[in-house]
Amino acid sequence: MLSDWALHAWDYDMAPDLVTVGGLTVDHVVTATGEVGLNKAGGNGAYSAVGALLWRQPVGLVSCAVETYPKSTLNGLEEYGVDLSGVAWSPAKLSVGGWFIYDEEGRREEGLNSPPEALAEAGFPTDRLAPDEVDEWRAALAKRDEPGEVGYAEFRTRHPLTASQIPAEWRTVRGVHLAPSSLEVMASIGAFFEGGGAIVTADPGWQLAEHSLDEITPLLSCLDAFLPSEVELQALVPDAGIEDALAIIAERCPGAVAVKLGPQGCLVWDRGSHSADLIPAHPAETLDPTGAGDSFSGGFLAGLVETGDPCIAALYGAISAARSVSCFGADGALPHDRTSARNALEREMRPCP
Repeated sequence: MLSDWALHAWDYDMAPDLVTVGGLTVDHVVTATGEVGLNKAGGNGAYSAVGALLWRQPVGLVSCAVETYPKSTLNGLEEYGVDLSGVAWSPAKLSVGGWFIYDEEGRREEGLNSPPEALAEAGFPTDRLAPDEVDEWRAALAKRDEPGEVGYAEFRTRHPLTASQIPAEWRTVRGVHLAPSSLEVMASIGAFFEGGGAIVTADPGWQLAEHSLDEITPLLSCLDAFLPSEVELQALVPDAGIEDALAIIAERCPGAVAVKLGPQGCLVWDRGSHSADLIPAHPAETLDPTGAGDSFSGGFLAGLVETGDPCIAALYGAISAARSVSCFGADGALPHDRTSARNALEREMRPCP
């Protein structure tokens, strides 16, 4: 139960228009310039909800929150318009966060875990690391072997989200985004919304990218948009160029297909011209790229629901992502300036070539 975890600043008697489904995690970040961010509240569910929240409110969230997920973040999410009725609450206390270490090209190393205090205990500064210190810390993390530790990613695997935690009245929402999760979870959550008229979008993450294209085709066939990163697209359709890979995905997905290219923007597949349209990234001063793709996906969902146009939806997504990368944490950009976002959209909106 939520009890006193959050401030009830919104009346949720009516179902939200949009829902995002995904995780709530605590992350440790080393930026491309060496700046360190410890214990930053994140998770693909939170980032995608905040990305959608830039355009519409309230936004429903389906996730699981453990006792050690920052309560201030949960309070802030709810205060500014995230409906937490679909969040399962766990008394579990997790001390281990995942590290995201970025290089100057924007590439990210992940899959490394430790408690936040491990950095100082190893003799490193906790505010900024020099390039040689980043290399040393990365190597130290790779050598860590603590079999008793349970991090957020492992907890989520052990305790998957289920359709039973979704409020029944959400079945008829206008849009749903499935952030990366296991194929089984994404399929079951997607099935919950079948027949309700919702636009359903999905980001594969590594969870789907490790499957074959044939294995994920049943899910693809139910989607209104599929939004892989370039790495994920290459994993799903190896030995193919980007546009050829998009064309292959589009044969199996009846909805929009777009590939996220980070600072280069995204390519949206045009079925009519059998080519891809480039939607550039929105200008931003990037501090922490963590969650940019998830924020993009949340904004894309809002745009697709509002306009039905994948290219315009990508503009929504680009603006959401730009807001996200300017700060640490999923809630760092809250409260949103929606007037500024709408003005930026008006300046950039244009028909696809």
